[in-house]
Amino acid sequence: MAHGYDNRMHKIGDLSEASGLSVRTLRGYEELGIISPSRSEGGTRYYGETELAIARLAMKMRELNISVEMIKMIATRRREYETGDQSSAAMMELLEHLTDDLRDQAAGILAMQDEIRRTVRLLKGCQGCKNKPTPRTCPECPMQTNPDRTDMAQMIWQPT
Repeated sequence: MAHGYDNRMHKIGDLSEASGLSVRTLRGYEELGIISPSRSEGGTRYYGETELAIARLAMKMRELNISVEMIKMIATRRREYETGDQSSAAMMELLEHLTDDLRDQAAGILAMQDEIRRTVRLLKGCQGCKNKPTPRTCPECPMQTNPDRTDMAQMIWQPT
């Protein structure tokens, strides 16, 4: 928990500081129904621990490239149904879809990580080389000649 944030209700600047999200983003989340502050009799918005938790989760989700639209659906979809049974079925379907998307994203990240590791192995063959690093001045470079040449190696070693 960020310094200065406790169980009392706080204004949006405090929520921004504690969550790491800008005031503008928090206001946008409020407009979309992702967070719902309490209001004083004078209309001042106040935020508590629930809104802080939701704001932090939304930030983590955005860092994983989960769309604001998906975050909005998760935060608001249950309100569209008459019964808990209908709501839970819809939410499970939505979350299963998100899980599938994250699994695919994780597989893509692991494949890219493998591509990078294979490229690093190729680059190690260039250590100690005194040639200018171009295809013309170093025709025997492993970045160019290795049969395990990666797409990333091709990107690095492309002719200029």
